[in-house]
Amino acid sequence: MKRDINDATPTIFNEAGVPSNTFSRIYKLIESELIPAAMALRSHETTYNREMQSYTSKQMIKGNLVGFGAESNHEKKVFQMVAQGAQLQRNVDLKAAQLKDRSNAMLAKYNIMATVALESRRLGKYSSKQEQANEALDVVGLEFHRIE
Repeated sequence: MKRDINDATPTIFNEAGVPSNTFSRIYKLIESELIPAAMALRSHETTYNREMQSYTSKQMIKGNLVGFGAESNHEKKVFQMVAQGAQLQRNVDLKAAQLKDRSNAMLAKYNIMATVALESRRLGKYSSKQEQANEALDVVGLEFHRIE
């Protein structure tokens, strides 16, 4: 089956007269710039979650000794992974902002505006002092809106 960009172009673009090659350029930017950054973040999060499953068994244990002076490098690795996760999240946010701006520049003359598409995800409640669990917002792509 032949892939036809006209069949994939969103209705909002067709109604506004946006050329299919403009949609194609936006799609390719998302595919080549945003998705790799998001995949690197998800891969890191998966690795981090696996590490945290055995965190307490690796914490301050060395050769059957437990406690001060017997620390492993695991605590340091966890802090480094948290810092790296924050940087990878920042990369996704910055790429999404860049792509939104570039898309808006391409779509302005058609009265279409792009915004960052977000999905919320409930975070774990780690303290009994927390009134409720927090939520994270994940970048999942771009949304397009008509400007009237």
